[in-house]
Amino acid sequence: MTRFRTGTSAREIMSTDPVCAEPSMTLRQVSRLLVENDISGAPVVDESGRLVGVISKTDLIRRLAEGGMAVAPAFFFESLEDSGEDVGEAVPETEIRVEDCMAEDPITASPDATAKEIALLMCNAGVHRVIVVDEEGFPEGIITTLDLLGVFAAPAAAKQR
Repeated sequence: MTRFRTGTSAREIMSTDPVCAEPSMTLRQVSRLLVENDISGAPVVDESGRLVGVISKTDLIRRLAEGGMAVAPAFFFESLEDSGEDVGEAVPETEIRVEDCMAEDPITASPDATAKEIALLMCNAGVHRVIVVDEEGFPEGIITTLDLLGVFAAPAAAKQR
């Protein structure tokens, strides 16, 4: 008898209707999208709504740290804190778009994938989110490491009651 609900499907644990970014969004726009929705990453979809990538705060910070992006790190951090109010001498908008820094090969799973399969995907790829897509590549949901933690911890918590 297994202690964990590893057979739980993606459909049962995913957050549905994920907030998505578009490739043409500016860094400020995607930063605001992440902050306003209290998320750390988002699927990137094309005009038809199909998944084409994923963008996260970690990806943006890593790219800035590695160099190669023609933008001052101050711009990104200012945009993450941007409340939409005029802050006076704000760092000017950059021409860098989501498509310039998104991960183009997002880790995906079907709605029928098990929690165990998703955990293995995350572990092997070193990512914190898996995008749940339908057969045509349209995002149906998102599963984060915290979502999985709830699945794996739930049976143990129930036994302690």
